[in-house]
Amino acid sequence: MSVLLEVENPMVLGRIEYPMPPYEPVVSFEMHDDFGSFIASHDVFFEIGDAIVHIDNISDYLAVGYRDESTYDMTDSEVIAYVEVNYGYAHTKK
Repeated sequence: MSVLLEVENPMVLGRIEYPMPPYEPVVSFEMHDDFGSFIASHDVFFEIGDAIVHIDNISDYLAVGYRDESTYDMTDSEVIAYVEVNYGYAHTKK
């Protein structure tokens, strides 16, 4: 498909036709958290307000953002339960 452009130059009569650049949509099903970590299928991630945080980054996120360092010594299941009670929601990517 091409684009027709009206030209206001009196030396040019008619229209100039410019070819359209090919459009190639980019479809990505990759999901990354706010730290840039890739969230793969069956990974746990947290939704805290507007933030998306992978379980690998949640302890650092809570330490920096909320000054809560209690999750560093917890197991994954304890972290999930703790964050859901105090901060946000845990999800598992399907």
